[in-house]
Amino acid sequence: MGKRKSGLEVTALTPPFYTSPIGSNAYNIPEEYEAILLDIYTRYTEEKPDIHLSDITKLLVDEIGIPENLVPKGDGLTSWLIPGTDILDFEKWLYKGYFYLLLREHIDEVDMIWEDLWITLDPKIIEKGDLRSKRLYLTHINKLISVGKIDANSIGMLQTGGGGKVYVDFIDFFKLLGRIGAFS
Repeated sequence: MGKRKSGLEVTALTPPFYTSPIGSNAYNIPEEYEAILLDIYTRYTEEKPDIHLSDITKLLVDEIGIPENLVPKGDGLTSWLIPGTDILDFEKWLYKGYFYLLLREHIDEVDMIWEDLWITLDPKIIEKGDLRSKRLYLTHINKLISVGKIDANSIGMLQTGGGGKVYVDFIDFFKLLGRIGAFS
């Protein structure tokens, strides 16, 4: 007897939820998303030649519409820069901006699933803004397994989704959902 297929589209190793270390950013961004990102970049650089590190948060919040509590901090933003400068790398803007456009597009779905997990862990939790800053640790995952919310095979996936961290945050969870084809 052979294995049954899940029916989910295989997206675990497809961009933008996964970029390989060799040749990363080697995928095509759909034209409609690229046009949005080009328009934002062009408008922002009309009056000054470069976009600096200090401008990226404003772009993500005001132009793309990402809630400020989901904007990367520290190393998360410096990875958008031309190495050795505080200037935004245009190619990184396109690829990372595309990821955040997709997050904006699917944020309600991610909120719903994330909230469902947290309500299982603590039924008194209700504010999404607060939920987005929460992190799932192994103890949380074990509790979700014990109540049947997720299966034991999910531990490896959630650990991988954290990118080497000991927790999974809202953005990691969005990537995981993308990798399993939730937004196809």
